[in-house]
Amino acid sequence: MKRQELLLIGLTAFVAAIFAIILSGVILGSPKKNPIKVPVVNAINSSFPDVKNQSNYNTVFNGQALDPTQLIQIGNNNNQALFQGSSQ
Repeated sequence: MKRQELLLIGLTAFVAAIFAIILSGVILGSPKKNPIKVPVVNAINSSFPDVKNQSNYNTVFNGQALDPTQLIQIGNNNNQALFQGSSQ
């Protein structure tokens, strides 16, 4: 390419960039005219509510439901290390 062609391509790109900036300012407007309001989120509290004793949670949670976090023991086996020392 000749030097004149490169100059013409650069000038065209510059004019297109200026035109795009002006056009986006017209379409989108200035940030000062249209401020964005962002909702504020409360901080997470490290203490959990007492679900069983607070009345506002009784309508949400079923008090008769099974608690999956409880240890369930099946049978009379007290061996906590079930697979250690087995010869099978």
